Amino acid sequence: MNGTETSRSTETEFVGWVPEDSNRGTWSLITSCLFTIAICTWTAIHPRIHVSRQLRHQHKFYQLVKAVLAPEMVCLESLQEFLQARKAVRRCAATTNNEFKTVHGFYLCMMGVRYKSGHNGGYRTLWPGQYAWLLNNGLVSWQDHKSWGLAREEIADKNKADGLVKLAALLQVVWFTVQCITRSAHHLPLATIETMTLAYVFNGLVTYAFWWEKPKDIVTASFVSLPEITPLQWEKFESLVMENTYDVSDPDQKQDNSIAWYVVPRDYRDDEVGVMEDLERDAEESVSTTEPKSQKVEPTVTEVEADNVITEWDSGLYMTR
Repeated sequence: MNGTETSRSTETEFVGWVPEDSNRGTWSLITSCLFTIAICTWTAIHPRIHVSRQLRHQHKFYQLVKAVLAPEMVCLESLQEFLQARKAVRRCAATTNNEFKTVHGFYLCMMGVRYKSGHNGGYRTLWPGQYAWLLNNGLVSWQDHKSWGLAREEIADKNKADGLVKLAALLQVVWFTVQCITRSAHHLPLATIETMTLAYVFNGLVTYAFWWEKPKDIVTASFVSLPEITPLQWEKFESLVMENTYDVSDPDQKQDNSIAWYVVPRDYRDDEVGVMEDLERDAEESVSTTEPKSQKVEPTVTEVEADNVITEWDSGLYMTR
């Protein structure tokens, strides 16, 4: 701060603007803290996939705003998505010979796979629970995962994580943290903005740890066609929908920009994505005896008028559908 500052000082001394000289000045202190906050938040955020280019940019900007104004919210989102991705891995382990990894779970959680709906180019989001249910009931095979956009090479090719930016962020964080530790070790006070920056660094590191395997800045989703399923199977498949906010019935229709703020809900159900129960299978067999061939149920998007909600809080860590 100034020349009177010693390791023996125990009192806080308030000073005004300090020019740049042999000691650290106010300008270098502010720029160092702001740069550390900026690079931590920018590298930490991993936006989800929106088909609309405008929504993609808005969502990434809103994520950055949340990371700056309320970094703990983004940290909580990263924990939520990590738990969701790990749940998807457990659900798909048996039918994929443990080849379904966390990166695949993240790709599904960030709405990376959409299935075609209707005859006018509409599409809907394929949620992790729905894909696990299709696998567990033999309606799709893991051997076809490449055609569903789930090949690790394809996901890695879409991933735009910049190693140089990561390295710069790591070096900046280490340098800033060492400086703060050194000052504390010499009983020198930390400025308020330095203490605040350390909180951003901690949140950024935790967020990045949870999102370590999540692809970053993917702009194109994978579009697939569902296999032929019976009405009863379709009813079960529909019950696993987590949210229909992101479904599009008409690509020419503009989506509400407010969904760029939304937090994707977490699926906490465990026992609904397994093999259909015997009663359900008996019902399927009885239907198949009366019908010569199972008919393909065409996916449709139901227009639902919803309130304009930015996000929702649940005391059980977003324990929604």
